[in-house]
Amino acid sequence: MALNTLLDRHATYRSGDLAIVFEDERLTWAELRDRVDDLIRGLHDIGLTTGDKIAMLLDNSMAVIELYHAAAKGGFVVVPLSPLLRGRGLTTLINDSEAAAVVAMDHVVPHLEAVRSDLVNVTNDRFFVVGDDAAGYRPFDDLHLDGDGVLPSADLTDDDIYNIIYSSGTTGLPKGIVHTHGVREAYCTGFAASYRIAPDSVIIHSGSLVFNGSFLTVMPWFFTGCTFVLM
Repeated sequence: MALNTLLDRHATYRSGDLAIVFEDERLTWAELRDRVDDLIRGLHDIGLTTGDKIAMLLDNSMAVIELYHAAAKGGFVVVPLSPLLRGRGLTTLINDSEAAAVVAMDHVVPHLEAVRSDLVNVTNDRFFVVGDDAAGYRPFDDLHLDGDGVLPSADLTDDDIYNIIYSSGTTGLPKGIVHTHGVREAYCTGFAASYRIAPDSVIIHSGSLVFNGSFLTVMPWFFTGCTFVLM
């Protein structure tokens, strides 16, 4: 039940079943797998590989969903950050995480641009925007490269890092909390059992996907291959 195998499994055995609903968009498991594979190809094309960190300053969107799955299958490490971060908060967390790329909503760009020169690990060609175009930022959709066949999943173990979630910093600077693939696999099975989430379930998620609480439903969705309705 390795985390990096789940998307391909659902795309094989539940290919035509509805995987994700967001506003007017609907993707089956096969369609979602194709989108994620194209994203992984694009991330490889800009030089990212297993273990590289991607900072996310995103509202709820398909981009978040695709990046979460790309991290699981491709071995990248996602760093979900609040799109409300400003100034030093942005600089500190992006630098501390050692993020090699940043994906941001268009409305975050002015705040990100104000500290861009202080970001030490992100080269100028690795800033991406979701939504309206912005000077100096590449459209997130450009990261999707068409390819033939199904990409093999990265060679990962339970000890590989899946994500870094930052604490609120109430007792000092926010601290990066590391979750491995093994930890997220425990979320898959534990919360699916606790909430009685099954392959025929429909999950409606209204909270922000960039906070750790979202994984209590996101991971059971990964595991069971049910339908996820994102608000």
